[in-house]
Amino acid sequence: MRIRTKVTFTVASMAASMFAYSAAAPASIAAPAPAANVAVTAGAQQALDVIRGKTRCFSYSYGDDGTSSVTVYFHNRCKHSRGIKIRVAQASDACIWVRGGDFDKKKFKGPHPTVQSVKEVSHCG
Repeated sequence: MRIRTKVTFTVASMAASMFAYSAAAPASIAAPAPAANVAVTAGAQQALDVIRGKTRCFSYSYGDDGTSSVTVYFHNRCKHSRGIKIRVAQASDACIWVRGGDFDKKKFKGPHPTVQSVKEVSHCG
C-alpha cells in the first residue's frame, strides 16, 4: 500500500508540474525579453563562473571574473594541519597555514587578478 501511495503522489506531482509548465509557456512566448535584459543576463552569467578543485587535503574554489579582486575559498579536509600556497597574477602570492578540518578564504586585490595555481605544501616559509 505504501509503494502505491508514493507512485500516485509522484505521478500527480509530475502532472501538476507539466500543467504549470504548459500554462506558463504561452505567456513566455508571447512576451519576448528585450535585448537589454539579454545582455545583462549574459554578463551576470559570466560573473558566476566558479572554478573548483581538490588536492590531497584541500578543496578550494574561486570565481573567474575578477576585475579588481578574486577570493579563494578553501577547506582542509584532513585531520592534520597543512599549508596552501596560492599564486595569483597581478597580486602578491600567499601561503596560509590551515588547521585540520578548518576552512577560510583569502581575498587578492589588483588589476584583473587571476589565480595561476593552488598547491598544498608541508610548510609555509
